[in-house]
Amino acid sequence: MRIAIMGSGGVGAYVGARLQAAGEDVAFIARGAHLQALQHSGLRIECPADALYLERVTATDDPSSIGPVDLVIFAVKLWDTEAAARAMGPLVGPQTRIVTLQNGIDSVALISGALGGARVLGGAIYVSAVIEHPGVIRSPGGMHRIVVDAAGGDPVIAAFCAACERATALEAVATDAMDVAIWEKFIPLAAISGATSLLRARMGQILGHPETRIFLRQLVDEGVAVGRAAGQPLRDDLADEVMSKLAAMPASFRSSMSEDLERGKPLELQWLSGRMHGLGLQYGVPTPGHSAVYRALVLYEHGAPL
Repeated sequence: MRIAIMGSGGVGAYVGARLQAAGEDVAFIARGAHLQALQHSGLRIECPADALYLERVTATDDPSSIGPVDLVIFAVKLWDTEAAARAMGPLVGPQTRIVTLQNGIDSVALISGALGGARVLGGAIYVSAVIEHPGVIRSPGGMHRIVVDAAGGDPVIAAFCAACERATALEAVATDAMDVAIWEKFIPLAAISGATSLLRARMGQILGHPETRIFLRQLVDEGVAVGRAAGQPLRDDLADEVMSKLAAMPASFRSSMSEDLERGKPLELQWLSGRMHGLGLQYGVPTPGHSAVYRALVLYEHGAPL
């Protein structure tokens, strides 16, 4: 299967590397110093239990040099969505499937609106991975799972899930209830991103103090309330389950948004706590926690203020 990774940052490069190591034909779309490192030095995944080094990878900033593929994994940051969707046109043929692993709940609509006519399917990834420096991806370990839209038994999706099954430190599960699966990721992700960014702290620190643990739970509870108001059939025990999973995460974990905040990069804030804030206003659901996160960080959403 020919696979293109559109957005070869932490998550995209992690997935692409695992798939290439499993025998798939993978092309990485990247730019800048990271692209140069991929072209000249290969790709390295630093992970406590499952480190990986690919001496040679196919990497380019020109999708037309790759041509149509079977599957595009779309993993750019949300603020780059429309430009990246238009740029990946040469990768998309009549049988191409696009699986988005972006954060939030708006990705499929954003890509479909920018590209038009392509088969765009939702996905949710549970992997922590960031660019440590060009050509090197750092992951603390923990979860490495993808949930993807089954699309009625689509053969490309089935082949993708089979490839993930062959890979090390990567698994994929297809579902016929993708909307719920996206919300089940959106709720904890918005909470984690909001808490680790606003508090400038890692998961172990947040869970280790009673006040910050209460704040994290508040963000989760608000997300569940907003999801139900939006019509999602969320489980009664979802909030408890989320907190249990967060407690099992590495103590050193923090969100990619908190990493971006520290590095002065743009934030996905408007699609995470900002989206919870907006939906709360729309549905009449109080979201004091997410609203506080959004209002406290909004000056930083385009990068460090002057």
